Amino acid sequence: MLFAIPKPKKDVTEMKRLKTCFLLVLALSLLMPGAILAETPEATAYKADTPIVIDGDLSEWVLDSPIVIDDISQVIRDANAWNGPMDSSCTVYVMWDEDNLYLAADVNEDTPFGAIEMLPLDGQDNFKLYISTDPSADSDRTEYGAHDFLVFFVVDNQYWDTAFDRSMVPKENRERFISKGMDGGESVLAGHERAVKLTATGFIYEAVIPWVNFSNANIPVYTPQTGDRIKFNFAITDISYPCPGTEFVPQLVWTGGLGINTNPSSWGTLIFQ
Repeated sequence: MLFAIPKPKKDVTEMKRLKTCFLLVLALSLLMPGAILAETPEATAYKADTPIVIDGDLSEWVLDSPIVIDDISQVIRDANAWNGPMDSSCTVYVMWDEDNLYLAADVNEDTPFGAIEMLPLDGQDNFKLYISTDPSADSDRTEYGAHDFLVFFVVDNQYWDTAFDRSMVPKENRERFISKGMDGGESVLAGHERAVKLTATGFIYEAVIPWVNFSNANIPVYTPQTGDRIKFNFAITDISYPCPGTEFVPQLVWTGGLGINTNPSSWGTLIFQ
């Protein structure tokens, strides 16, 4: 006598299928942890055919690869005090040649040029440039190396201080390149020029930073090559000025969270073209 074998109940089969899918995804996540994470954002730095004139006019610039910083998800500090893109936001562009890095920012800012000398640099209106000058460095590194730099640009129509913060670089990685200008009141970038042009909603910022600033006797001058890929990030900090307004100082960043100050793996990627 033949007996019919009952078919598995549909819900049991479905549970087995879901379990198998879950185990497969888990295995893939262990083997390839980056596969299920958000992709690292990328931007292109275009090569300048001739040195860019620093005058606040971006007509010489290639504007095809904007770094947009204008969303609540990009606010990494005091988000409760950020009132939207017209309060503080920016679109950043990068260009380069063998001697210089060029930066431009189209800034929306309702209270521009808010710097108070008695405050720490990171509590004033500023830009923060995070940059590596070593294309061969491990892009997943979780601590700063000798070629990783954080540069402050105070945004004020009187002071315009600049500074290097190397406090997060392990001593054995510093190659005798230490912090400079972090007490304020200095411009530590040789050959640095900047220009600002006011707009209806904020201002245009344009600057040149010679590559030699990211070098010393132990760290060679970086000369970019077309096709180089380096770690890169950018932040904007906004103090409401005049006082009161110093209690909360929102800060927005292209990518990553507060960990960008110690962990370059959360930076984006800049591609030289």
